[in-house]
Amino acid sequence: MKKYPKVSIIIPLYVISDRFFSDLRHYQNLDYPDFEILVVCDKKVDLPKLKGVKVKLLLTGKKNTGPAAKRDLAIKKVRGEICAFIDDDAYPDRAWLKKAVRHFKKNEIIAVGGPGITPQEDFYWEKVAGLSYESFFMSGAAQHRFIPLSPRYLNDWPAYNLLVRKSTLAKVGGYGNSFYGGEDTFLCLKLIKFGKIYYEPEAVIYHHRRKILLGFLSQIANVGLHRGYFARIFPETSRKLFYFLPSILTALLFSFVVIAFIQPPLISLLIYSILFFIFLGAMSVINKTNLITSILVGLCIIFAHTTYGIYFIWGLLKKDLKK
Repeated sequence: MKKYPKVSIIIPLYVISDRFFSDLRHYQNLDYPDFEILVVCDKKVDLPKLKGVKVKLLLTGKKNTGPAAKRDLAIKKVRGEICAFIDDDAYPDRAWLKKAVRHFKKNEIIAVGGPGITPQEDFYWEKVAGLSYESFFMSGAAQHRFIPLSPRYLNDWPAYNLLVRKSTLAKVGGYGNSFYGGEDTFLCLKLIKFGKIYYEPEAVIYHHRRKILLGFLSQIANVGLHRGYFARIFPETSRKLFYFLPSILTALLFSFVVIAFIQPPLISLLIYSILFFIFLGAMSVINKTNLITSILVGLCIIFAHTTYGIYFIWGLLKKDLKK
């Protein structure tokens, strides 16, 4: 592979907004000599002209097309050797492609993923959500998805920042699924049969967060639902204790609540336990923000774990989950 192979950046567009058009302009700053951008949408959109950047709009001809189907449509049209997947609510760091593409010199590496960092320009409540994700007490073993940590090999990575060899995508049949919230896990399960996925902490994109609390929890619920379903049907990468922990903690919490109301003297112990967990969550981000925001993060982590835990169990019990 040559030093700078052509890269095809694929963006499945769902939310058409001024912020998307603003984010799109960041691609003009990419420090990479040869790339194209393919935006896939259900409806015609007037995309802004970018200096020195080729942007092509692909129309699905359908309504409510999922991200996997949109990406698969684009894969058939790309001219690059590498497909770089990124979401419509994100934009790349200037060095994104150079930091990621260099690893494809090794034949065994067929995909590269990097972190999605909360942009500085996000609004306050979006930043609270971002800090929650960045906390170890929230993300645990998945913390490297939200902040740059040490390089490593992966068996699963979200498509908001994932680069894959086009030749490997052809071998596995692209995404080939209609999941909406787990389509990337399904893809990675196929990819790891043909090579390695590498985590490059410097291959950064900036990923906008959903506002606290409903938008944030809605996203968490969808993740929990799909991971629970995958834990049952795809045990290779999803049946891990890490993914079950929020459900275990949620079950313990609700059991404790019931017992405390049966035995009122235990109510104070329940309250102290919750306050202690909030304290741990707050202290995990106190070096990044002020005390009030840290406390809000601690509260958000409790809501997030509870929501994920409930929907994970629901996913485990569902017989089918396609879209």
